[in-house]
Amino acid sequence: MTYDLVVLTRRAPDVRAIVDSMVEAGETLRVRGAGDGALIQLCDEEGRPLLSIEAAQRVDVEGEVERLLGAEAAAGLSVPYWWVEARATGSEPAGAALAHRFAEAMVERLGGRVWPPGPPPQAAGPGAEDGR
Repeated sequence: MTYDLVVLTRRAPDVRAIVDSMVEAGETLRVRGAGDGALIQLCDEEGRPLLSIEAAQRVDVEGEVERLLGAEAAAGLSVPYWWVEARATGSEPAGAALAHRFAEAMVERLGGRVWPPGPPPQAAGPGAEDGR
């Protein structure tokens, strides 16, 4: 089971924004590529993947977010925007917290929003030991 979220950014995610957001999510975590370059993963010190981040997809079709995620997710968005999916491994709250730290850092840099808008209330976890 995974915890999935979507980052909808107003500007195209560049390498710098993605890397800075990954560091902000958990500066002690390791990074590796997967899926023949289609994924970037944040891993624990033993190499276990904690969060998989897919390549950004540009969305040019008005109404696509509303169709897929609902009216609340689409409020205020106008095309084009970029859709980035992140999947935390496992069903523990720590994975959701890691995913949201990454997603919120992306939105802070590029504008946009995160769906769902927040992690489960009890979430905390890997990479959070530095107070984030």
